[in-house]
Amino acid sequence: MQTDLPYILALSFQKGIGDITARKIVQFFGSAEKAWNSSSRDLMQISGIGQQISKDFGNKKWLDLAFNEIEYCKNNQISILTIYDEIYPALLKECLDAPIVLFTKGNIEFNQFNNKKTSIVGTRKMTNYGRSFIAELCEGLAEFDVTIVSGLAYGCDIEAHSQALKNKLSTYAVMGTSFERIYPAAHKKVAVEMLENGGWISEQPSFKTVIPEAFLQRNRIIAGISDVTIVVESAFKGGSLVTAKFANEYNREVFALPGKTTDSLSVGCNYLIKTQQAYLIENSKDMIEYFNFDAKKQKNQLNLFFDFTEDEKLIVNYLQNQGKQHIDKMSFDLNLKSYELMPILLDLELKHAITTLPGKFFDLIH
Repeated sequence: MQTDLPYILALSFQKGIGDITARKIVQFFGSAEKAWNSSSRDLMQISGIGQQISKDFGNKKWLDLAFNEIEYCKNNQISILTIYDEIYPALLKECLDAPIVLFTKGNIEFNQFNNKKTSIVGTRKMTNYGRSFIAELCEGLAEFDVTIVSGLAYGCDIEAHSQALKNKLSTYAVMGTSFERIYPAAHKKVAVEMLENGGWISEQPSFKTVIPEAFLQRNRIIAGISDVTIVVESAFKGGSLVTAKFANEYNREVFALPGKTTDSLSVGCNYLIKTQQAYLIENSKDMIEYFNFDAKKQKNQLNLFFDFTEDEKLIVNYLQNQGKQHIDKMSFDLNLKSYELMPILLDLELKHAITTLPGKFFDLIH
């Protein structure tokens, strides 16, 4: 939908139109361009569109801004993803209120099957207890295919990013500002380091001024792109509990670090556990056991211990990237007939490299 990009951007800039309504409009007309050139009468057939919105809809200034934004992004190595793109995060696409547009910068890959996006959130007033937990968690996960997601804020956020970098884990910062202004400025050095192994994510265009609500809104993106959310330390109210709420609404797993009942920064975590809104987590071992993470080291060892033929390497690499697959899907993706695949799969099974699962599924042995 790249030809529709300027109109999708213009639609997202339009005042009074949120992400859900924007998607309704595109669905109704079939494309953002058709919607942009529609009449007010046609537009008002859509639920939630009144006279006030339709009056300003299609204003050329928003389209001009869109073309300017595309040019700005090209010049600054920023990618623009729309919810209609294949590379848009699949997990976030499942969420009703997902942003219709995302801006990303750096080395970001959202839809890797085996990579587990793990968001770490918590108070800005982190204690040594929280700091020690994050350090151990990232060190324990360093051998596994994990990306650490957080919001670049003071306290738990920046500690999560820093420990991820220290342990050579990929890490994404979901910002409440545009990339034009890194906030807080004190974290710019860490943010720049992240571009090598991870990157930045925002729904804010370059011309958008900083607004407090954007920092709460970005919490839905943190929860939405993540397989799990871990709340480290939190008072009874705060952005961390908002992120946990989003994660639960999106049917994602939430974990919380317990603390003393007398500790003000453990009240929020204890509440989540007590009300069964989060699982209790003590250390990295809990995460490894819960998700049965596949070690990167184990994946690399496959090529060291087995003498694979070229066809076998093709299948091993495919299963490493895609995870468990049905033989029909493998046949289609690899452009091989089933009768051509079967003897190769059998040889790989005899080498204890893969296993056959019920229903004609195959997976690597880890």
